[in-house]
Amino acid sequence: MSSEKLNLTPTNPPIKIIKKRSEWKTLASFTIAVALTTLVLKGPSTLPALLSSISESRRMDASYSDMLVKGKCPSQIDPINVGADWNPLEDKKYSAKAIDRLSRAVQIPTVSFDDMGPIDKDSRWEGVANFNNFLDDEFPSLVDVLKVERINSYARLYTWTGSSPSLKPIVLMAHMDEVPVPGPTVERWTHDPFAGVVDSDGWLWGRGSADCKNTLMGILGAVEKLVAEGFEPERTIILSFGYDEEIGGARGAGALSATLLERYGKDGIALLVDEGFTGVDDAYGATVASFGVAEKGAVTIKLSVDAAGGHSSVPPIHTSIGILSMILTNLEANPFPAAFSPSSPYLQYLQCAADFGPDMSKDLKSRLKDPKAWPELAEEFGEDRKNRAFLGTTQAVDMISGGIKSNALPEQASAIVNYRIDFLSSVAETIDHITDIITPITNRLNLTFSLDNNPPVSSDAINVVRLDFGGNPGLEPAPITRTEGPAWELMAGTTRHVFDGSVVAPSAMIANTDTARVWNLTRNIYRFVPASLELVKNFHTVDERIHTTAHLTTTRWMYKLIRNTEGWTD
Repeated sequence: MSSEKLNLTPTNPPIKIIKKRSEWKTLASFTIAVALTTLVLKGPSTLPALLSSISESRRMDASYSDMLVKGKCPSQIDPINVGADWNPLEDKKYSAKAIDRLSRAVQIPTVSFDDMGPIDKDSRWEGVANFNNFLDDEFPSLVDVLKVERINSYARLYTWTGSSPSLKPIVLMAHMDEVPVPGPTVERWTHDPFAGVVDSDGWLWGRGSADCKNTLMGILGAVEKLVAEGFEPERTIILSFGYDEEIGGARGAGALSATLLERYGKDGIALLVDEGFTGVDDAYGATVASFGVAEKGAVTIKLSVDAAGGHSSVPPIHTSIGILSMILTNLEANPFPAAFSPSSPYLQYLQCAADFGPDMSKDLKSRLKDPKAWPELAEEFGEDRKNRAFLGTTQAVDMISGGIKSNALPEQASAIVNYRIDFLSSVAETIDHITDIITPITNRLNLTFSLDNNPPVSSDAINVVRLDFGGNPGLEPAPITRTEGPAWELMAGTTRHVFDGSVVAPSAMIANTDTARVWNLTRNIYRFVPASLELVKNFHTVDERIHTTAHLTTTRWMYKLIRNTEGWTD
């Protein structure tokens, strides 16, 4: 190991290697450039799994470039109201039944843990089994009218066959599972997280109430109402419910998607709706209903430093922990830049707010309309970490370990870093950025840098910095759904009817959903909570809850969307 010391004082700040997004041309040419550069400079064996995971049919298809629009708010569609209209908020008998059902659904723990074993061997799947039985018992009319299947043990597929088999089906998705409640946090909850308490103000408390049993029970409630009314769909309606979304969805949504692909073929679905963080909220005085038309990619890396051990009385200049700290410090000092581009969903959302929000200042409106002002504006918006998540790739150092004794030099130190990849970027570009940060450090300290074991380095080698993927090559950003055309019009028109006076805008999903499994089924994927976001609280944290009004609104929207498919042509 080199004895050279890396000075991190202000006179020699962390290495700055920032690639500006303003230099990019188009998504297609950028992706090609990344792939070619990687192959030429690092050899064909570099990141083969990552590069092969890029969907060429998505990124290079000429029609995909159609979504590179003008950075404007989409045209507003007139409200659509076909056939009977029903508002469960005005149906006291139904609303009481729906609220009680959701409460009892929350009382059935369906927790997914990262280390879940095989379905037939891990008893922790019992909650999902119980939930399946609950749904069968609770919605007997659906079992009588719809084809109900259990796919891969616990995933549920409901098929309501339409009268016109030539029409592509629509798919409504949700998931049964929820994240765990850490033991030490239970006492911080206002109500027991699995009690399903409904308080006097109309809030329904509990893990899974918002994410996403609200959506699942709302879909089933809407279909049940339609069946009771004698409605017969023109096009097939499919309900697809996974059970392991919170740990990636391989067993549930993965198996469901494979089944649907086999039955309906590539692009065989007209449109698909799943959960999201986007819904109805206030934007500069306008009521904006935003659809998640994009979803970030993701990759998690493990950085490890192997160094010589020994007694701490004779230390090197930098221990493995010190070297790892330098790397992490420089990674955090060089974040991916915040940026707006014409196809940025968040920019389009802001453009809708500029067009319809009475409370937006003239100065901000002017800057949003001027592409020359976008770089500076993106940096300003990016100062808020919630906004920042929509404006570029994010990086989170989530786990770190190293050392076993206070007087023994650490032979290895490691860290886990999670990246959520910008809607218009790629796994390969993310890894290139990381590599550009790490390489100057390893060069200065005369260390070997092994990227996914390239060059190959034995497990017992020292003076090595390794970047590994743990067998998971990462997830590319999702295809971006167009903000025009029949599917968009159906979604927008339905939403503007249910949420009278709303403006419909594109937005995006910054986390990942089961829709990552369905890209081959349709190009029209929407992630949406049909409710006021003020009434849906605390995803994945203490005091998760949903207001009963939000649940009933979700049910109403699902009902109206299905009704509005009558006569709709895609």
